[in-house]
Amino acid sequence: MRFVWLGALAALAVVMAVFTPYVFRTEPTAKAVAWSVMLIGTLAFIAVLIRPELLLRSWKRRAGGGASEN
Repeated sequence: MRFVWLGALAALAVVMAVFTPYVFRTEPTAKAVAWSVMLIGTLAFIAVLIRPELLLRSWKRRAGGGASEN
């Protein structure tokens, strides 16, 4: 359930990547650069958020695993 929002951000990044060639062909250079910055920022944000999600998952697994061993 925690990865739902991460999936939504990934879907946004995919849609942006699909529209990137269209933006580069039709928009002026300044807008194409802004689009590239937004796309790179979205991908970087997703990459930064994956690490805490994986840490939370491992902490919960350890907490649950330790209680079941007793």
